[in-house]
Amino acid sequence: MKWLLLILFIVISSTMFIFGCSGMQSCNINITEIDTYPQPLFEPLRLKVGAYYGDKFRTFDTIQQFKNPGMDLTEICNIQMGKANIALFDYILSVVFEKVTPVQHLPKGSDHLKDIELIIEPTVHSYTYERTTSSFGYIHIIYELNVYLPDGEQIDYWRIKGSGHVPVIISFKPSHIVKTTQIAMREVAAKFMTDFCKQGEIKKFFNKQCNP
Repeated sequence: MKWLLLILFIVISSTMFIFGCSGMQSCNINITEIDTYPQPLFEPLRLKVGAYYGDKFRTFDTIQQFKNPGMDLTEICNIQMGKANIALFDYILSVVFEKVTPVQHLPKGSDHLKDIELIIEPTVHSYTYERTTSSFGYIHIIYELNVYLPDGEQIDYWRIKGSGHVPVIISFKPSHIVKTTQIAMREVAAKFMTDFCKQGEIKKFFNKQCNP
């Protein structure tokens, strides 16, 4: 009788373990590009810009849960997009400004970077997934932009939000995650191009360049 109870316990435990884990999957996604790039509708601003990319920006990753109601499945994905961050802002800065120079560190105190009129430091504020209906999957990315003078004084800061969505029937697949993220990043690029000169302190410091 004891052997029978032991066997029954093992069978029930194994069944619970299998069914408990069947609703969870994991994946790794490495996004390196933003695919097609939005084209600017104006000439580059006559500004010499330094681009500073911090370590967290270069290596940014995030863990997100993607629930697929149609399959009763939750996929936990590690999304790595440091390379895509760099590709995005390398492109943005190169088409918006006359000259862009990589900056290895932000100046402090008496430091002063020559031949640079301002420094831009992008960071990732948030990356979120949303599925409001069974038909669409949404991804929202918010970048923070810190703008400094060549001596390290911060003169402006603003956030740019990009959103993307793709239609999905049952599941939100890794390919959907990549495509939707790229759509959101392209929206960030477009907003940067149109809104840079609208920022208060930037407009004040660089009015001549913004209004040639």
